[in-house]
Amino acid sequence: MPSASMPAAPWEDGAAAKQLFVLVTGANSGIGLGIGQRLIDEFAAAHPSASDHLIVITTTRSASKSRQTTNALRRYLETQEAGAAASATLTLHPSRIHLASIELDLCNLPSVYAAAERLRFTPLSIYTGAGKAASSPHTIPRLDSVIFNAGIGGWTGIDWWNLLINVLCDGIQQATTFPTCKAATGGLLVDPLTGKEVRRAEAGADLDDVLGQVFCANTFGHYVFAHALLPLLCGTSESGKSGNSKPLGESVLGPGPARIIWESSVEAYTWESLSLDDFQGIHTIAAYESSKRLMDVLALTAGLKSVAPASAPFFKADNDERESTEDYKSIIVPATYVTHPGVVCSTIFPLNWFFFALYNLGMYFSRWLGSPWHPVTAYKGAAAACWVALQPQSTLDALDAQHVKWGTGTTRGGTALVKRSEVEGWGFRGLAGEELELTAIDSVTGKAWSDGNGDPLAPLFPFSAYLLNSRGRKKGAATLTAERREEFEALGRDCWQEMERLRKVWTERVFKARKDGET
Repeated sequence: MPSASMPAAPWEDGAAAKQLFVLVTGANSGIGLGIGQRLIDEFAAAHPSASDHLIVITTTRSASKSRQTTNALRRYLETQEAGAAASATLTLHPSRIHLASIELDLCNLPSVYAAAERLRFTPLSIYTGAGKAASSPHTIPRLDSVIFNAGIGGWTGIDWWNLLINVLCDGIQQATTFPTCKAATGGLLVDPLTGKEVRRAEAGADLDDVLGQVFCANTFGHYVFAHALLPLLCGTSESGKSGNSKPLGESVLGPGPARIIWESSVEAYTWESLSLDDFQGIHTIAAYESSKRLMDVLALTAGLKSVAPASAPFFKADNDERESTEDYKSIIVPATYVTHPGVVCSTIFPLNWFFFALYNLGMYFSRWLGSPWHPVTAYKGAAAACWVALQPQSTLDALDAQHVKWGTGTTRGGTALVKRSEVEGWGFRGLAGEELELTAIDSVTGKAWSDGNGDPLAPLFPFSAYLLNSRGRKKGAATLTAERREEFEALGRDCWQEMERLRKVWTERVFKARKDGET
């Protein structure tokens, strides 16, 4: 129950199971803002009751950007409500949409822990509905989904010679989906105790006091953040003990665990994208692809039996000793998923206005040629992440969704859809020998997609031919073999071990710096 000094939260007019709490990182622009907008639209469409509540918490790198993001989403909500009011069939009920935003710098690990602690223990300024109503302070009881979207590219521009070779050798669809023309500077480093960039000459020979900047911003910062949020994701936070707490694993989407959703990239495909010898992508000019490939490996192998000894410590909250008690058996750890937005034109890639316009036109041209991976706009690109966040658990379970990399696709006309994306060493579903190159028969069920009883994904979207895995494959992609599958699983085990080692090292350093008053 709310305290005497704090009013009841605006979502407490109904059962806790009618509420959905979603956190989105890097939401001030681009795909992150598109995710916030699309969450509002799709939640309102799927859950029309006025007693169903959506609470969206965004993160940005500064207080001013957080205010701007909240205001942008409120303006969007106001626009959507005006459209709904003009419709005879739609009712948005804006008073059931609640927005908040906090600061988070993923390259500054003290900031990461501070953001997690704020979410767990401190009332947030919650804005309800559209209009100009003031915020009110409320503590959130849990998180149902976290979408890890924030990140940096580390690129400097275009290598025009490589672009020409890429187009001539592979064609425009391949060149605009799996480009080899992005120029970048290797060796980007950061001091994770301050968030400041560090020059290689200042870092020392062993690099022990720094991290790869792109690795930290895209993957490691999120990894540490997720672990720090486990009390909210596992239903063990102090606020979860209130009278408003939901039965564990239950929400407006039905029973099931909370969801950690990694926003990866369609480009992070090959083995070469990630090297254990350069785990943080410090010595490569493809640090972005390395960090995204690492997301794929971590998410797809998290629940595998052979990887569990390496990944299990991550899913156990610090200072949690219940593994030896009966209480621990009731805890449902979050499920891990991976998605990507397809190819979206955003300012993460540095181009002047003229080349950006050409870049944008080229992406549309690829889509018109039949590429399924070019949603182009941020709102369309947000489809896969929102789909995983908002699907009933029963649907995700039927699709074995934790073992798939879900990508945002589109038809030629721009209708957004969600389809399986291939990962080298994993294939489409981690099934060795799965061959979907030319067939319209689902290799799991053995039934035709067209009869409605084949692939359970097909009935969820129009134009199911676009869902065929043969559409949009990387040139030269091969059917997954049992040997490659075993190598991928071993890679997952090695990656989890190294991530856990780094997390423990830097957690100790952060709390030592706090104790010494250095942060």
